[in-house]
Amino acid sequence: MARVLRRLRAQVQPGELGAESVEQFVRRYSRVRAPALDLNLHSGYDPAWPQAFGDEKQRLLAALADEDVAGIEHIGSTAIPQLASKDILDIVVAMRDAAEIERVARTLAGLGYQAHGESPIDAGFAWHWRIAQDGGRSFVVHTCAADNPRLAEIKNFRDFLCAFPQERQRYVELKRELAATPGQTWLEYSALKKILVVRITARANAWRAAGGEA
Repeated sequence: MARVLRRLRAQVQPGELGAESVEQFVRRYSRVRAPALDLNLHSGYDPAWPQAFGDEKQRLLAALADEDVAGIEHIGSTAIPQLASKDILDIVVAMRDAAEIERVARTLAGLGYQAHGESPIDAGFAWHWRIAQDGGRSFVVHTCAADNPRLAEIKNFRDFLCAFPQERQRYVELKRELAATPGQTWLEYSALKKILVVRITARANAWRAAGGEA
């Protein structure tokens, strides 16, 4: 870990990880508990993803009918047309009352989701996985308070890439370049990818503030 931290310090300039320092980023990511995955990779975009999200959204809404849900959003690569991704759908469930999030976790467990603690999105997000046993489509539900500022940024990022195909293509190309770097750890890849996300998010936030619509 110390070696990775030194390498990241040499590669990452102050402010490139947003409000986090390299040390804070490494500390936070070291707490992330990702499940062991054996999932099929997609070489391209699957047009079935929007419908799969819609079906799961209705399932979640039915189960959470007694909770004060502010919104359920499809996020991540599978939410962006023509973006290649693993067959894993990321979903955010935002609650108006943060106190309800613990009850939501119990409801998700009843739907077959397993809690994995803090989400890599932000310290204010928790994530829950429902992994297909046959290696097929899996789902990740991230829960957060509706007023968490990272939620608005995630939606802006998604909508910006949906609205501008050239930005989407540039993001894909840069991700491929990062993934092809030899000898790179998952932590280093995640940090360098976050630099790209922070840069795009800044443009996405400005676009939204200027009246940009999805």
